[in-house]
Amino acid sequence: MKKLIFSSALFFSTYTFAHEPYVAPLAYNTANTQIPVIAAYAEQALQAEYALKDPQFLIIQPNQKQATVKPATTLKSATIFDLSLPEKGTYTVVTTTSYPIQYVQYNKQWKVLANATADQVPPINERDYVIASDFKGKLPKKVDTVREWTLQTYISKETTTAVATTSAPIQIHLQTHPNRIIAQQPVQVQILHAGKPLAHAELVLREQGATEQQAQNINVESNGRASFTFPHAGQYLLEVTEKVDPKAIPKNQYYTIISLNVAQAAS
Repeated sequence: MKKLIFSSALFFSTYTFAHEPYVAPLAYNTANTQIPVIAAYAEQALQAEYALKDPQFLIIQPNQKQATVKPATTLKSATIFDLSLPEKGTYTVVTTTSYPIQYVQYNKQWKVLANATADQVPPINERDYVIASDFKGKLPKKVDTVREWTLQTYISKETTTAVATTSAPIQIHLQTHPNRIIAQQPVQVQILHAGKPLAHAELVLREQGATEQQAQNINVESNGRASFTFPHAGQYLLEVTEKVDPKAIPKNQYYTIISLNVAQAAS
């Protein structure tokens, strides 16, 4: 099925397939005094294609001091800035991006309404969203919502220290330090929403270069806990949102997406 994932008001079109945003450093563990950080939308995970629009980044230093960065360098494909690393420890980088989405009811289910014409999209049996021409006559009542992504990553200079807590609507607490994750070793997470376990969490892993269809779905218990392993070393996106009931009235949807580097297991 062709899924519709909106990205930014600046986008080349109001309907774009499978592009999701992320933020990631050039290296997750380093001894550098500064490191490049990249943020973008990508159809294949961690492969930048379109820059974020006017992003602002929150930087939480190892000593918990906070600063904001508004990058001056924006390419068509990505937003890039240098992150200064004045002290040892783990830095947290956070930004948000959002997009308004309209829903309408179709066959008793709520569907995203895309601003497109029939010649621009596949047949309706090949997609999970609708367009105006799918309806005969007047469109049903629209429901306005916002889809918001909180993007996070972590950079450790010389050593790892405690990860800072952010104000993301959906919180992901890794029991293993994000910069100490080893391939094929169990990782446990606790997922919270508004400070409480998220009972209906949807968690997926996407390896660098993977499309949405190639994502690994992870089972999450009703208490918001999950245990899983990364199959092998490399960069990944860990993505969490709340499962959507297509029969329920749509509401704002929040995502937290964390970029991670997974180390090779010792031989």
